[in-house]
Amino acid sequence: MVKGQLVPLSAHHVKALEVFLREFEESGDELHGYFFNRSTNIKKVISTLEAWERGDELVDGWVPNSTWFWENDGVLQGVINVRHHLTAWLEGNGGHIGYSVAPSQRQQGVATSMLRSALTKCKELEIPKAMLICDSDNAGSIKAIEANNGVLEREENGQRWYWIEL
Repeated sequence: MVKGQLVPLSAHHVKALEVFLREFEESGDELHGYFFNRSTNIKKVISTLEAWERGDELVDGWVPNSTWFWENDGVLQGVINVRHHLTAWLEGNGGHIGYSVAPSQRQQGVATSMLRSALTKCKELEIPKAMLICDSDNAGSIKAIEANNGVLEREENGQRWYWIEL
């Protein structure tokens, strides 16, 4: 397992969050699991994440969800978001869990470790079985999901649907 831990975002992460978000901006990679503009004040982000976890201030069609960052020695290496339950739309488009690893932190086992820790959080949220969806050509996510006992349900239109029993 890779060194690090899941942590909620806090005010002392302001510089680390800026570095993390800049990596995605510079690479042009899509950022899954984090739903704020780079310019959003960290205090606003934190209060919104806390509200969403309680089921408050949700965007139309959203469900309660929890977000954590994978932190190692003060560096935010990844972000992961767990939806507390699925809607019909999430069953086809998002699943229970969405995550991203910073481009500079990839191919080091961060996604596998981060996902393993998030699955423990899913048990605490009483999610019996977690759905994950990834692109068919995303070798890193496929490896991380399958390393965490993901069972492929189907593959179509360039995407793969997995279930993980908890």
